[in-house]
Amino acid sequence: MLSNTTASSNGPVSLQRSPDSDLDSVSDSDSLFGDSSKSVTLEDHSKPATPISTEAVDHQDDPVHGLQWTCKNDVFSLTPQWTVEPTIGAIVMTLQKAIDPHKQYNVEHLWDGTYNKIYSVSYDQTDFVMRVSLPVCPRTKIESEAATLQWVCENTNLPVPRVRSYDSSRNNPIGFEWILMDRIDGVPLSQCWSSTTQDAKERIVKQVAGYAATAFWAQFKGVGNLYPPQSHSPTSRPRGERASLRHYGIPFRTAFKWTKRRLRLISADLRLKTQEISDKHHRAIAARMLVLVDRLRNIEDMFFPTPEICSDKNLALDDNESTDEGEDIADKEGWPYEPTMLWHDDISLDNILVDKSGILCGIIGWECVSCLPLYEACQFPAFLQQSQDRPVEPLTPYGITQKQLDNNQHIANYDRNLRQHHTTLLRRLFITEMMDKCPEWVTIFDSRKYLRDYEAAVQNCDNEFAYEIVETWVDAVEKAESPDKTPWHLHERLMG
Repeated sequence: MLSNTTASSNGPVSLQRSPDSDLDSVSDSDSLFGDSSKSVTLEDHSKPATPISTEAVDHQDDPVHGLQWTCKNDVFSLTPQWTVEPTIGAIVMTLQKAIDPHKQYNVEHLWDGTYNKIYSVSYDQTDFVMRVSLPVCPRTKIESEAATLQWVCENTNLPVPRVRSYDSSRNNPIGFEWILMDRIDGVPLSQCWSSTTQDAKERIVKQVAGYAATAFWAQFKGVGNLYPPQSHSPTSRPRGERASLRHYGIPFRTAFKWTKRRLRLISADLRLKTQEISDKHHRAIAARMLVLVDRLRNIEDMFFPTPEICSDKNLALDDNESTDEGEDIADKEGWPYEPTMLWHDDISLDNILVDKSGILCGIIGWECVSCLPLYEACQFPAFLQQSQDRPVEPLTPYGITQKQLDNNQHIANYDRNLRQHHTTLLRRLFITEMMDKCPEWVTIFDSRKYLRDYEAAVQNCDNEFAYEIVETWVDAVEKAESPDKTPWHLHERLMG
């Protein structure tokens, strides 16, 4: 069934249509940039084990039809692959059914991403973007994205893509979920960072700070995603774990329950890997990660003391509870709630689109955005994150002043240091703006770093490239008198 409504914190609203918007995209490689006349494959996937089919099939009995997971060089993660190829004809038929059968639709394939295929669509002399998605987190991911974008459009001044239409089911000629948005003209800031003036960058920082302040004051109760009122979730309140590409949505009232659930899922996954991995080295790493998960569980109460209310057996949530379906959770007296805010945790240079003058055109990449605990949301946006600041501008290398441009190493080091210095200035500006617009945000930013450390540890304890530094941090926590007394912060170290 085609959905055309979304939700805000104040209840259901009609999905608005606007001529000035674009595609949101996943933060990996599903962004839409460049010449629309070219078809570009961003990833060189190996051939799937089964041949790709272009035939429409009845997949109602197979909710993951068209999706195949493969394991490449990294045994600790799986790569999704398409086994069914959407056709242009099917896309046109879908648009005719969903929008207007009498319009002339021009459709062109643009990009192949990890989880999505992206197409240029035009009709009525207007350009749009359609994203066709693999059935990863079926229904929930697209429904949450549509509701999230609607909320941002209605409650903030941040320019974001506007959704024209979407179908979170697979009951359409394409055979996959899809979403159609207006296209935003602009290029990623990552492609023009050096040519963009510092003044233009400062304007962007102020706009993002404005969004952060607005989102802080429009808090929700509970960790999770926004969904349309007519989706699988019966209310417009945030529901579900963050729209992960690995697990279905699960509602959580508190970060305490949120972290416990995720650690349990990670532990189960690692135990399975220790049984399935044949390589001794990788099996040993999985076993080591499993020990790390247990150590994180052992120090969990240092960061998230068990709420006293949970000692009451009549109110306590069982660890195996995974749904709040059918409950009016807002009226449940005595339940602890985690105050949260809708925060885009990947406002990266790739997701910031600007024009040739450096003016912000839009921010994309809202596919997996959710309501996060305040301690997790009150931090620098992704494009301002760095492991250390450089308050003093670096000296220009002698080789550059003498135009000895063959000294590439000196030039590269200077460019890196200069960029770090400029980012430091922008970070200071962001904090200054937040202090002016929302001093409470700054208080949480300064006083809850240790909670962001634990969150970073949970996110990276099964990361083959980061688990060792997590182990070192756990060592420091176990030796410290309290979690906020560690000599360094894990989440800052992991910024790279």
